[in-house]
Amino acid sequence: MNEFDQTKQQDADMALLEKHANALMEHFDSVQVFVTRCDPAIVDGTVNAAFGLGNWFSRYGQVKDWINNEERRE
Repeated sequence: MNEFDQTKQQDADMALLEKHANALMEHFDSVQVFVTRCDPAIVDGTVNAAFGLGNWFSRYGQVKDWINNEERRE
């Protein structure tokens, strides 16, 4: 995949994340979405993206709490 195609795909990915985050914001105070996709056409083989809406401190705190809980469960 060339650089132009990668940029188009990244733009499409972000538009999709924003669309769904906006839909979720109709029901929640904040939304933070992390996604990954395997793509053997790129060097590292994995595409990742993140998008969030709402209070940044709330999103950050929730993600940090989730990470701490997951590490404790290990």
